[in-house]
Amino acid sequence: MLTTTDGLVTRIYPSGNGDHVLHLVTPTMGRLSVVVKGANKKGSPLKNIIQLFTWGNYELYQKGEYYWLRGGSVLNHFYELSANLSAMALASYLCDVTSDMTGEGEEAAPLLRLLLNSLYLLQKGEKNHAIIKGGFELRALALSGYCPDLSGCSVCGSEDMSGGDCYLDVMNGQIICAECQSSLNRQRIVCDETRREVLGERRIICPLTPAARAAMCYVLSAPDKKVFSFDISDREELATFAKATETYLLNHLERDFETLHFYHSVKD
Repeated sequence: MLTTTDGLVTRIYPSGNGDHVLHLVTPTMGRLSVVVKGANKKGSPLKNIIQLFTWGNYELYQKGEYYWLRGGSVLNHFYELSANLSAMALASYLCDVTSDMTGEGEEAAPLLRLLLNSLYLLQKGEKNHAIIKGGFELRALALSGYCPDLSGCSVCGSEDMSGGDCYLDVMNGQIICAECQSSLNRQRIVCDETRREVLGERRIICPLTPAARAAMCYVLSAPDKKVFSFDISDREELATFAKATETYLLNHLERDFETLHFYHSVKD
């Protein structure tokens, strides 16, 4: 049975005998594992449509647990990413995250649209990479059901945090005002003959400046086409935002990414 779908190549690796397997993220069929026969053969008509970051239209047929590539056409190659090592490394990380967050048969149109917009901005080269990375990480998590509640302190309920920093309670997806966090830090250890118990749960806490929190709120509420239409001019504020979104993603996905380490080693 033949199937035709648009899709983005997010991973590609050799499988022996000159064949390759690629991960294709599609709008309605989710992530597909696609076998490409004879991809290394000279003059193969498939070479042009199986490159990493290729957005195209693919003709597939299913055999066993895999799909097999029969043909297709390129819609966008994102060629310019290869001219900037930092941009290419970040694009690879974003593709890995998308592949990891997308299963076969799942609706993936919103996440795929977010990824394509991110690649477009990276290719254009006019936006700070930390803005693209952080905006993608937080919005992708929200689309996948990990949206944090940044509306007010999860302890006292106060919504007014204009006076200073607050904290992101990563695993609970909530924020804590500075006063409540200070109180939590002062909780003492209770001991008796049979048990030693810490009052309160252990938390992964990230500090948030007012600008970092405002940026996160914007990313979560903005229309799709405006997700990256914000800026953080102060370098320390931007670093706080970037650290919070990365920590939030890695802990909720419960894994690390080699492409992330590579990006950090080469980023501008």
